[in-house]
Amino acid sequence: MSDGTKVDAPKPLKKRIKKYRKLSKSLSNKTRGSKRYEKARLRVAKFHGKLKDTRADFLHKLSTKIIRENQTIVLEDLNVSGMVKNRKLSRAISDLGWRQFRILLEGKAEKYGRDFRVISRP
Repeated sequence: MSDGTKVDAPKPLKKRIKKYRKLSKSLSNKTRGSKRYEKARLRVAKFHGKLKDTRADFLHKLSTKIIRENQTIVLEDLNVSGMVKNRKLSRAISDLGWRQFRILLEGKAEKYGRDFRVISRP
């Protein structure tokens, strides 16, 4: 933020990558269409749902806090799709949900009557 405040975002996938790999491998070893495949698929889906809920909860809380504390919000336009192409950064960037954060800020700024601006890339 402009005042030097840094926010520690939860990295839901980074903390559970071993469990994800185990579930995914378990699913890939099953025969498609079988009962066990369906159970494994549901486990993976439930895992993804928990990740999504954790990420969304954090982003909602942070965006609401920012909107309530500030009259004008200025966000830098980032080339997220380009950054995701970097093999070393892609997982970390995707895990944080930057695009979703921008969408939430735009919507809440409009709802609460705040001024929201996006500045172009340097």
